[in-house]
Amino acid sequence: MPMVVSLTYGEFVMDTKDAVALMQILEKAEKYTQKWRSEGTTHHVYPSEESFNAKLLSADMYRMAKLAGKPEE
Repeated sequence: MPMVVSLTYGEFVMDTKDAVALMQILEKAEKYTQKWRSEGTTHHVYPSEESFNAKLLSADMYRMAKLAGKPEE
């Protein structure tokens, strides 16, 4: 059954097995940031506060959404 994984920057549909694997990887990930300053660039690595979650998507809903395709702007 497909799952919708919601990350800070969007929602993605994937197989349940892949969604679980992705969430396990993201739980261990750290945040990386570069800051541009007049003295030069600084680099930072720290615990991630990004949020993500997942929900099951019925096969019927997946097929309907797939048929609808990309939404018009």
